[in-house]
Amino acid sequence: MPITISEISLPERADDPVWVARGDLVRAYNHELIGTAEWDVDDESSLSLAKSNTTDRVRRILAFDGDTVIGFANLYVNERDSPDMGNVLVFVDEGFRGRGVGTALLARLDDFAAEAGLKRLTSWVMAPIAGDEPVAVPTTGIGRAPANFSGIRFSLNNGFAMEQIERVSRYDFAAPLVAPEEALAEAEAAAGDQYELIAWEGVADDDIIGGLVVLKERMDTDPPSGGMDVIESTWDVARLREIEDRFLPRNRIWRTVVRHRHSGEIVALSELFRDRINPDALVDQWDTIVLPEHRGHRLGMLVKAANLLQVRDADPGAKAVVTWNAEENRFMLGVNEALGFRPILIEAAMQKRLVAG
Repeated sequence: MPITISEISLPERADDPVWVARGDLVRAYNHELIGTAEWDVDDESSLSLAKSNTTDRVRRILAFDGDTVIGFANLYVNERDSPDMGNVLVFVDEGFRGRGVGTALLARLDDFAAEAGLKRLTSWVMAPIAGDEPVAVPTTGIGRAPANFSGIRFSLNNGFAMEQIERVSRYDFAAPLVAPEEALAEAEAAAGDQYELIAWEGVADDDIIGGLVVLKERMDTDPPSGGMDVIESTWDVARLREIEDRFLPRNRIWRTVVRHRHSGEIVALSELFRDRINPDALVDQWDTIVLPEHRGHRLGMLVKAANLLQVRDADPGAKAVVTWNAEENRFMLGVNEALGFRPILIEAAMQKRLVAG
């Protein structure tokens, strides 16, 4: 039976058969990476998040073998911050690989990119940690990826350059390398009285959120980006409130910040998110940042350890945290390693420049 490629629109209801079939494939993609349901998102939640996304223009396509969905692909264009760049994800059911399905899906995304006049495409490809096997090395020369893993091989064969490797690490609350209370106490002693630690769940107070705007903008430029083009986002209070409104109905959000007592400036941040619906959900680490002018006072450890304690005490169902860090970001990797984070995957940052024509 011939393979067909079709674009889909968001359905009215989450029980739409095509949407459910797509969701099953997305969950299969996650299971293939981590072997558990800890990254699963239910169809109702994924549809709600998709409908509330006002930042990205999204094209979604599916590959069918008859009536069976065997692959999906997405093109996301952030119209607010990088309207000339698209992010792509392509996945094909394991039983249908090697038949040109992924190539056909990517070709359709390339057509969409050409229609939109995009200048480059990016893709973030997660893969197992490379062992004793052929490896691919990013343009930074730091880190490595398994060259024969399907997603890595597919990206490189289709014109993408590997610009950076991120380490994906997991922290299990039941097996910390050091008690987070001890890590917090040591970091507080190093920070001294000039800094104030603030922790909370849910929405940010009005006297804090302005400082979060500054830290969010610095997240675009401060962490290492390897060979990836740096995109500077524009943040304001309204945008942060929009994120809270979008995610809080179906996610718990914990944040810790450090305020410099003399200036009142918010100088460090750690954010943790957890799906409310999936009882097995991992806690996802979002941003962690310390302003450069306040580094050297253990503030990274301070906000990380405090937030781990906050989640552990507030959510007994939370078993583990997953975080992403560039392999050249030795400072944050050192903080994570000291707390007990261990590597479980890598994520390759891929980029392809497009020729206008």
